[in-house]
Amino acid sequence: MSILMTGCTGLTGGLFLNDFAKVFPERELNCLVRPNSYPNSLSNLNLKLNYCIGDSSTPETWKNIFSDFIPDTIIHIAQLRHIPGIISGLDKLQKLPHLIIIGTTGIYSQYNEYSQDYKIAESQLQTYQGSYCLLRPTMIYGSHRDKNLHKLIKFCDRYGFFPVFGSGDNLIQPVHAEDLAQAILTALQRPHIQGAYDLSGGTVVTFRELLTLVGELLGKPVRQISLPLNAGVWSATILENLLKERSPVRREQILRLQEDKAYPHDAAQRDLDFFPRTLEEGLRQEVELMRSLGMISS
Repeated sequence: MSILMTGCTGLTGGLFLNDFAKVFPERELNCLVRPNSYPNSLSNLNLKLNYCIGDSSTPETWKNIFSDFIPDTIIHIAQLRHIPGIISGLDKLQKLPHLIIIGTTGIYSQYNEYSQDYKIAESQLQTYQGSYCLLRPTMIYGSHRDKNLHKLIKFCDRYGFFPVFGSGDNLIQPVHAEDLAQAILTALQRPHIQGAYDLSGGTVVTFRELLTLVGELLGKPVRQISLPLNAGVWSATILENLLKERSPVRREQILRLQEDKAYPHDAAQRDLDFFPRTLEEGLRQEVELMRSLGMISS
């Protein structure tokens, strides 16, 4: 079975390749990477990696790849918004590969400006004439490379407080990146599994409960500063404009914290043996990792 994957240099992609190498040592695998990506972190894996250079968002990239070979399976981790380009590149091929796509439960958001792109991508995926398995993770955490909780942990460790905009009582259910990577591997091993699956973490908490847990794991109290929602949206917008990627909080995060983001994963448990770790266990591992890297105080 020939495989082509995207997102191999990202957090989830790297963890997947580690798991893949343990189960399928010495296997050959094709990775699509951007021209400015340097996948040195993958050089020590016990795999035969071939690199295709291009941009997964453009149909031209996929058409160029398919002119050389057509994989049996495509694992697309990079970005759900790239689906239209992939489907366009697959158009008119006589052989249609099986797709394993990483989406997001963000598609359920009531904030249309954030969910609309995901809905468009999923509707495009539904037009695909071949088979596919769509995995929708909740907020991904578990490493200093995640885009969410490691920033919160660093802020709480440094300042000893965290602002809570609105009530802070809405539910969240983050999923650990390693649990997501294992689900991708299982989906690869079970190509008969098709359709969409929500992948959530092993614990449902409110945002306030999350801050309390972070404080316990850091060994220091985290004061919860209650602030009006409008003030949070306004300040986050300013920080994003000033600090760009270094901003500790984004406007989207504050808005989406006002809605419940807890989703059952019963179907994934049944079909993919998906049994995610608890949030306490996952956050403890992340805090220990960040301490070992000197990112937070010991």
